[in-house]
Amino acid sequence: MARQRFIKPSFFLHGELFDAEAASRLPLRVAFAGLWTQADRRGVFRCKPRELKAAILPHDPCDMEAVLDALESGGFIKTYVVDGKRYGFIPTLPTHQTFH
Repeated sequence: MARQRFIKPSFFLHGELFDAEAASRLPLRVAFAGLWTQADRRGVFRCKPRELKAAILPHDPCDMEAVLDALESGGFIKTYVVDGKRYGFIPTLPTHQTFH
């Protein structure tokens, strides 16, 4: 289920994320912020590239698996498998979001 999130002005100054996007030539900044809408308060989301692509980057001609790989290579997300299901984790979600 998608969730409403806020973007702090400092997000647009995230140099490491910009550098990763420039190197990969993939829409990493939009994808990273979009993953916040798919994650729970702990930063956990189901890592299903086809569904994430439809929810976050429906009009971008890119491979969502490549986007997720680039975000993981840059340390922005981590992925893991439990009972054969792939999940993602955003370690810095509390930095970007405040939960009441």
